[in-house]
Amino acid sequence: MNSIGKGRVGRFALSASAACLLLTGLTIGAAGSAGAASKYHKTLACEVTDTGGVNDRSFNASAYLGLKQAAKVSKLITTKVQSTPSNGTESTYQTEVGSFISQKCSIIITVGFLMSDETWNAAHQNPKDHFAQVDNGNQSPGKDGVAVKPYTGTAKNILGLTYETQQDAFLGGYEAAAYAVAHNAAAPKVATYGGQQFSSVTYYMDGFYDGVQYYNTTMKPTAPVTVLGWNEKTQKGTFINSFTDQTTAATDTTAFLSQGATTVFPVAGSDGLGTTAAVTTWNNAHTLQANVEWVDTDGCTNDPSNCNLFLNSVTKGVTASVKAAILDQATGKFAGGDYIGTLKNGGAAFIADHGTAGKANSAATLAAVVTLTKGIENGSIKIPVGGK
Repeated sequence: MNSIGKGRVGRFALSASAACLLLTGLTIGAAGSAGAASKYHKTLACEVTDTGGVNDRSFNASAYLGLKQAAKVSKLITTKVQSTPSNGTESTYQTEVGSFISQKCSIIITVGFLMSDETWNAAHQNPKDHFAQVDNGNQSPGKDGVAVKPYTGTAKNILGLTYETQQDAFLGGYEAAAYAVAHNAAAPKVATYGGQQFSSVTYYMDGFYDGVQYYNTTMKPTAPVTVLGWNEKTQKGTFINSFTDQTTAATDTTAFLSQGATTVFPVAGSDGLGTTAAVTTWNNAHTLQANVEWVDTDGCTNDPSNCNLFLNSVTKGVTASVKAAILDQATGKFAGGDYIGTLKNGGAAFIADHGTAGKANSAATLAAVVTLTKGIENGSIKIPVGGK
């Protein structure tokens, strides 16, 4: 396992002024309705996925679905997509975004935190072009690696699409803890790992960790549930340093299972498929059955062959927010700023999957999740992130 400490995680955090805006120029509810066709104008929406590609069954696939859904709203909306190869680098992103700029795309959507530098640079070099970025707020990613000044501030032509995924991950951590105690009360353990140490990844892991601690505090099990792979307070844990390395994901998952983890939560895009493979192999040889919490999308919908493994899915509203950004562009309503998805506005969602593992949740646990959801939405339950 690759265990590292604090890394390049600060860029996702929004400025104080931006953080107070739950919606800026983006109306997800309205995006769900096509409305009168006449209100749309000719729009070329272009999207650059990260290295996982459009078939990663995670956030790239979600963004691609948003692109396709927007195109169905009006014949005036056409789309193009560039799927970054698994060995893509920052120069690859620069080439891909540059190609779309030269093709006169109406809006360019970049998918993933790794493209924050290139999105920022391209937006400042092309102030008349519009950009939206999944998993990064509208602010400079910082001086490191950025060729264009200013190094601070926001850009009028960037819409940041961010999600407070610590909220639904908290619910996932609580459920995982309850399952661990119910099936291995003497030494309950759960685990999580990340693809790379970005805050768009660690917010999930923070919420998961905190949900487990909340269970320990409120339910007071005989043996407290241990979290392997992450500590929210120290911001140290296990990272593969890739979103496409399913072999390492399987190896790390097996190590967690060998230590007694009954739930593994991969926050690593298509690496999660390595986890499902490892858990399947493990369950075939062991009486104590393990399960998986899926990330970004509904696991039973995007990976139906593994539905029985999913205790739940901890998702973000990438599809809806990408679709809404494109429709705002197509109706002349694009505005730079930040969209912040939460449990309350639907930009983060917890899904109790319906396979074998999901059905193992007790009625008491499911009722507790409903109560906790209300507490998070009304602000009575606060979920720390970033070791704060």
